[in-house]
Amino acid sequence: MKILFRKKYLFLLPIIFFVLNGNKLYAEEADSLIVKDSESIKIDSIRITSNDKTQEFVILRELTFQPGDTVTGKILRFNKERVFSLALFNRVNFIIHNEQNKNILEIRLSESWYIYPIPFLRANNGDFAKATYGINLLYKNFRGRNENLRAMIGFGYDPTYSVLYNNPSLIFEDGIGLTFLASYTKFTNKSISAKKLTGEDFQYKIFSQSISISKRFNPFNTGFVSLGFNYLENPFALKGITASGGKNDRLLFGGVGYIYDSRDLKQFSENGLYTLLTYYHKGFGINNINYNEIELDFREYRTLFEQLSGKWRIEYRTTFGNKIPYYDYSYLGFYERVRGHYRDIREGNNFLLTSFEVSYPIVKEWNLSLKLPLLPEKLTSARIGIYLTGFVDAGNTFNNGKPISINQFYSGYGFGLTFLFLPYSAIRFEYALNELGRGEFIVGIGFSF
Repeated sequence: MKILFRKKYLFLLPIIFFVLNGNKLYAEEADSLIVKDSESIKIDSIRITSNDKTQEFVILRELTFQPGDTVTGKILRFNKERVFSLALFNRVNFIIHNEQNKNILEIRLSESWYIYPIPFLRANNGDFAKATYGINLLYKNFRGRNENLRAMIGFGYDPTYSVLYNNPSLIFEDGIGLTFLASYTKFTNKSISAKKLTGEDFQYKIFSQSISISKRFNPFNTGFVSLGFNYLENPFALKGITASGGKNDRLLFGGVGYIYDSRDLKQFSENGLYTLLTYYHKGFGINNINYNEIELDFREYRTLFEQLSGKWRIEYRTTFGNKIPYYDYSYLGFYERVRGHYRDIREGNNFLLTSFEVSYPIVKEWNLSLKLPLLPEKLTSARIGIYLTGFVDAGNTFNNGKPISINQFYSGYGFGLTFLFLPYSAIRFEYALNELGRGEFIVGIGFSF
């Protein structure tokens, strides 16, 4: 039996369940709407309140209706969750006021804290002796336009430095967004095949810059184009260790992508669809580097019975073209995993991963605020949820020209307990069994999918 820790950021958050002596605790009503799901109501106007920093267009463009439309209570609750999914607010309330025979929808917000120095610790496949540690400096919503600025500094096993700027509303009237990333990483080879070829462990150094322009067509559909350049070096001049066969790769890449997202609460959805489809071409023939990458991630979320909800996912990644370097292979066991085989590493040109999960709330929604000395209430407020979960995972990797064999898939199943701290993150305690009956405990930071 193993105890495993998911290789994610460890968030330093004010997560407290019990009231300490001298602290004041209160919880707001989870649903402030008085309109029933099947009831219809005309919305004559919309009023946004308590948005101390966030500009109104950021909230309004998440809505699927406009003033003058007739909507149901179900639609209103869906839109409430979509606004909360922005991860800018600790609470979002939709309240209907009748004034002079007009129905006014008040969107009452409670803004969260926006500046976070977040320490992180990443174990190398569960080995804390080979950990990467550092700090992630995040400044969210810094001009009230849902812009994010992040600087990350990491030391230890895989040192890393990066700067990310994301502006989803660069030209909000036209739905144009911008993302820029620059990074330097010194990372240890993860490929078993590459280690066999060189006979030893080794590290890559990679300098990377990329820029993406996105176009939001409506609340559900977004497209984007990306362009970037990677410079990579390592100690060996071997084909496969690099794409060019020399010690260095100079890799120009470009790509396009599409996202469809109709989920209600994006962090922990109960209804909706999510689809991500990307295509990247890498090399463009420079130094004989010329290969492609396609990735598809499809997820469906549905209410099954009363408060029991289910979700399933299929993710597929393929690389094809001229000699594909090992550092760009498809892996299971690092960022994507099969629970039950959490540390098992598999590699190939392609991977296929499937998951199914059901969840049932013990506590569905509890808006918690703590009165603590020296700390602002924005930093000590969160929407709490506690869910029982059950899951089944299966997946495998395979090389080009080889058939996909279901018999060679490895799989796992189990159950767990998920604690939500929205809009921030989640903690999962899971127990998984694989097809051989071997069990493992998993402590995961973040959402399963």
